[in-house]
Amino acid sequence: MHLFTKPVAATVAALALGVAAAPLTGATAAPGGAKPEPCATQQAQLDKAQAKLVSLTAKLATKKEKVADARDEVRAADTAIEKRNAKAALATAKEKKVAVKKAKKFQVQRVAKAQARLDKCVAANPPAPAA
Repeated sequence: MHLFTKPVAATVAALALGVAAAPLTGATAAPGGAKPEPCATQQAQLDKAQAKLVSLTAKLATKKEKVADARDEVRAADTAIEKRNAKAALATAKEKKVAVKKAKKFQVQRVAKAQARLDKCVAANPPAPAA
């Protein structure tokens, strides 16, 4: 079960990072040395924040799997020493999962603020009419 989901999560994260990075290169470089597009900085910040969020989401999925695996190890432990070691591993896995979950929560807030900054910039700089 877990052998299939880990590579899939890593692939999804890699694809999302590649897709999110593509607009980043075009948004900051103006063609022919002309004035850069308004709001390019805000768009770049939003793209970067979204890419990090995708990364943290994939990382959280793997941490949840590790907690599930550690719980299975606790249930499967036969001796007292095995059970103690499995419980310690479970506690460590839970701590790491909580840390990633907290980081993801903060990253969601960063994405929301970056989106708000971009929306504000777009509203302040309406697109020029086509000639």
